[in-house]
Order: sequence, then C-alpha cells, then structure tokens
Amino acid sequence: MLVPMAKVEIIGPKSDFFEVVSLLHEQGKLHIEDLSRKISSGEVPLQRMEVFEQQQEDLERMEELLIRVRAIVKALHRDDIHLDAAARRAQYDELFAQDTKELAAEVSGVIEEVEERTSGLASSRTNLESELSLLARYEPILQKIQPLAKQIVTTGAYESVALLVERRYKSALELLKEELDKLTHKQCEIVSTDVDENTTAAIVVFSKTYSEPVHKFLAMENVNQIRLPSSFEDMPFDVAYESLKERKGHLPAELEKVSIELEEMSKAWYLKLTTIRDVLIDKTEEINTIPKFGRTDYAFVINGWIPVKEVDELRQAITAKWGDDIIVTQTEVSEEEYGDTPVAVKNPTRVAPFATLMGIRGVPRYGTVDPTWMLFIFFPLFYGMIVGDAGYGAIMLAVVLWLRRRFKENELIQVATSIIGPAVTMVIVFGIAYGEIFGDLPYRAGWVYSVTGSTYPWIADGTYAWFGFLPVFHRVAEIMPFMIIAIVAGVVHVLLGLVLGVVNALRTGHKKHLKERGGILMMLVAILILVGVGQLAFLSGTGEIAFQLAVAAIAIAGFIYAIRGGGVMGVVETLESFTHMASYIRIMAVGLAGALFADAINQIVVILSPPGSISIVGILLGVTLHSLHVVMAAFSPMIHALRLNLLEFFSKFYETGEQPYSPFTKTGGE
Repeated sequence: MLVPMAKVEIIGPKSDFFEVVSLLHEQGKLHIEDLSRKISSGEVPLQRMEVFEQQQEDLERMEELLIRVRAIVKALHRDDIHLDAAARRAQYDELFAQDTKELAAEVSGVIEEVEERTSGLASSRTNLESELSLLARYEPILQKIQPLAKQIVTTGAYESVALLVERRYKSALELLKEELDKLTHKQCEIVSTDVDENTTAAIVVFSKTYSEPVHKFLAMENVNQIRLPSSFEDMPFDVAYESLKERKGHLPAELEKVSIELEEMSKAWYLKLTTIRDVLIDKTEEINTIPKFGRTDYAFVINGWIPVKEVDELRQAITAKWGDDIIVTQTEVSEEEYGDTPVAVKNPTRVAPFATLMGIRGVPRYGTVDPTWMLFIFFPLFYGMIVGDAGYGAIMLAVVLWLRRRFKENELIQVATSIIGPAVTMVIVFGIAYGEIFGDLPYRAGWVYSVTGSTYPWIADGTYAWFGFLPVFHRVAEIMPFMIIAIVAGVVHVLLGLVLGVVNALRTGHKKHLKERGGILMMLVAILILVGVGQLAFLSGTGEIAFQLAVAAIAIAGFIYAIRGGGVMGVVETLESFTHMASYIRIMAVGLAGALFADAINQIVVILSPPGSISIVGILLGVTLHSLHVVMAAFSPMIHALRLNLLEFFSKFYETGEQPYSPFTKTGGE
C-alpha cells in the first residue's frame, strides 16, 4: 500500500538553521522539497539560503578527500569481509562530531598513511594479473610453434617471423612464398607444419637486408603474425617458450604475496576507511542541501514531506530542543499536489519484492491504488497457467532455492528469487491440475488415465484423473475449453483494471479519466451481459427484447461517456480493451505450444526405443531436449506473463508519480 504522506513547513530563526538541518539529517524521515525553483519563479516570497564562503571551501576539501578515500576503499574491498556494526557506528559518531578542520586533519593523516602503500599494492596486483593473463594467452601459441622453431637454424644475417593460419587457408602459404620471393630475390624460405586439426604453424626465414619491406608487406596484407611481449621479442621462439613458462610459474607466488599484503591492509583499515567515507558523504550532503531551503532576513523556511505517522515524532524532537521558537506546520496533501508528492510503498515481506517488478512502469502516483498486491497474485498465476508442468516447476524451484541459499548477501538475487519463487510454485500447482510432469509422462505411465477408457488418453478427448480419484484438466485434449478459460481470465483481468481506473479517478478527482474508464467499463459489462443473455436464453417474448434494448442503451451510453472523457483516445482505449482481452489467448497458445513440445520429446524417446522398454539413446536425448525446454519455459512464458500484467492490465489504471520517497538521512555508519 502507499504510505500516507503529510506536507510540513518548518520555520525558525536563522541562528538555529544549521542545528535544525543536523537534527533532520539525524532523524532521516523528511523528504526535502527543493524551494529554489519556486523562489526563482517568484512562486514563493523567499530568498534562497546561501552557502557561506567557508562552507564552500570545506565542501571542496571534503569532496577531494572523498575521492581519494573511495579509491582506497575500492582497492581494499573484499567480498568476504565482515565489519563490526557496533564498532563502525561508534567510529561514525566520533568522526561526525568533529568540526570540519579536525575531520579533514584526521582523514588526511589516514590517507597519508595508507594511500601510497595501498595504491602500490593494487597497481602491482593489476600488473601481475595482466601479465599472467598475457602469458597464459601466449603459452599455447608458443607451444604450437616452438617444435617447428627448433628445426630452423638462423644466423645473424637472417631473421624469422612466425605465423599461425587456419588449415583451410594453408594453400595461401604458397602464394605468400611467391610474393616474398619477389621482395627478397628468393632469399626466403617458409617451413610449416600442422599443429592440430584446425591450425597450421609456419616460420618465414628471410635475409635481414629485406626486413623492412617484408614486415611492411605482412602488415599490409593483415597476415596473422605472432608478436611476443616486449620482454621476449628478441628471443628465438623455442627459448622464448621456455622463458615464458618459467616466468609464468613464478607469477602466482608473487600475486599471492601481494594479495596477502592487501588482505592485511584491508583487515587493518577497511572499517575505518568505509566509516570515513560515510561521514564525508553525509557532511557534503548537508552542505549541498542548504540551497534547497528558503529564508527571509531573519528566518529560515524548510518544506518537505514525511509519512503522517512520523509527524508527531518530528514535532516532539524540535519542540524538546527549541520549544516554541521553531514552528512545525502540517498541511494535508491536496489533489493538485499528488503529482509532486513523493511516493513510499510499504507491503508485507512476501509482497514487497513485486514493487521492484512494478518499478518497470515507474512509481505509482500518490493517492492512487497500489497494484503490488495484484502483481503478486496475477503474475505467478498467469506464468503457472502457461508453463503448467510439475516436473519443470520442480527443477525451477530447486534452482531458485539454491540461488537463495548460495547468494544470501546478494540483494538483487534475493529480490529476483522472491518474485520467481511464487511463479514456479504455481507452475507445479497447474502441472498437477493439467496432469503434466515432463509433458505427458503421467499419461503414458498410467498415473493419469482417461475415465472414458480411451486407448490413447493423451490424444483423445475424455475425462481424466490422477490414479482414478483426482480430476485433471487435460489441456492438450481440451483445447477449446482451455482457450475459453484464457479469454475469461482476460475479461476478468481487464475489467478489474478498469474498476481500479475508476477508483483512481475518484481518488485523484480526475473527471475525464472517470468518464473515459467508467464509460468503457459500462460498455464492456453491458456487452458481456448481452452475450450472456444470448447464451442462456432465459428470457422470452417482449421482455427479452426490452431487456436487450435497455442493456444495449447502457453500452452505447458507456461508449459516449468514454468519448466525452478521452476524445479520440477514448475510442482508441475502447478498441484496445477488446484487443487486450483477446490477447490473453496467448495463455492458451504459448502454454499449449510448450505442452505439445514436451509431448513430442517423449514421443521421440518412444520412437528411438524398442517396444516395451526405453533405450539409453532415447533417455539421453529426452533429458537433453527436456533440459533445453526447461530453459525456454523459464524465460519466454515469463515475458508473456509480464506483458499481460504490465501492459494489458496496468494500462487501464496505472498512473506514475514524479519521484519516490527519498528522505534526507545519514548513512549512519551502517
């Protein structure tokens, strides 16, 4: 749900301004309104609060220190590091209490003690890792070329160049030899050998007299030369290979030594440095926030938003310190201000991750319905309906549980799995309802069979049951009912979206939206009633005609209201509502395609196996194809389920706000 917000105005003497700002920063509940725009436009009769010259100098100094501290923290960061929260908080409070000069002096001292050593170690580690990567890339190349190089004996009058070519282009070496003979007056030789099924190695030996034209020719023709690192380029290839192996053998020990030193530095300084970083961030943020406030000659003015339930705590904190000298005024947020009001969303733990998914469309407009609950219900529901295979769902659920356990500290993975978990759970539920475990395996194994006694229950229509007592909806056999179910789901979903659209229009006082969405809702409901009457045929005679005419009149009236509310867009939205309902057929189409594909895999296994048994080849192929299908089922249906929610459903009611609730708060050393 959306958290109710209150708009507050804080007014007091300028002499208390900085202390009030520090209190607000410490409390961390007020979302600051930037008054500078309203002041510039003359909307409010105030002046902008100014940053003093000394504060500006302090800001620049702290920002410079912050850049250096962040670089050191980055060099010392380790994924497995764990910090004492209490010690960190104590250090934070101690540092934040210092004035700017004391803080700058202490931070500068820490930087001077740590920066040079950390920078040197980090640079060494980077260089060693780069060298190790480079040598690892050259080792297999030299391994291929060096046996051939040993066959070549060169004197000081000759130079050699090594080449690697694909075997399919081996014939090009003859053409290369002809061109080089022209350049060197036949003082050139090419020796080659196949080093593996794809690669041919060649060494070109030529007189040093023609070194420049030969190298220029090879460069112009983009011939793939083996260029060794600078430390090995003057060595023969066989000698370079031995030297490279020796150097590569020493590098891991050197790298380990540097890493251990960095780890020791991290243990000694990481807590201190991250705390300094947070203090500098908070100090600079306080100064950068000053121009957002207003002032008169004698008073300051602070405007902002805060959750309604936090207003009393704010007022009490200010009154306890300043009494009546500072006034806190609460005002209700008017409908005209809904667009500018920051939005805070608070939901139960299981539902909250879906707010992240909802964020794809932006934060909801303040005062409207929070659709997070709807997404929590319908996204897993539609995804489960589409995939609907208990075997696939079990594999997906196992992967989700493994990811949650393996990456407990990774917030992104925790949120993603909290969204996907309910969805794959519904895949298992619908898989049981459809009687599907890795396709039609339960039907073939006799766990699910046709009550009508069909010889081929996975093909013929009939009534199906798990072990004779649990009813099953066999979607492959019951295609038409499955399509009707999908369309009914679409009708219900779209109508619910329109109802929410009407609710939002009433809450925000948007009359045009009320007419447009209310009109479309009236028309669709009336049409559905007419269709229902036609199907049920429970009326007769003049009463039936009168009833149908009345309902038709309501439908026409709804269409007129939709046009009055939205104009041309009212017509477009009306037509879109019909197409959106029809688009829910994708639940049936995509789901049925997946089910048939899984069934086809099982049929292939049967075809490849002897009668009455299953071959190893069939099993291997079946496992491979089902594994591929699990991956496909994990992604493609998810896109369709998201589309049905975020496009077809949300377009009927969802209005986005300007900004999320972002309170003026300290990092607090946490």
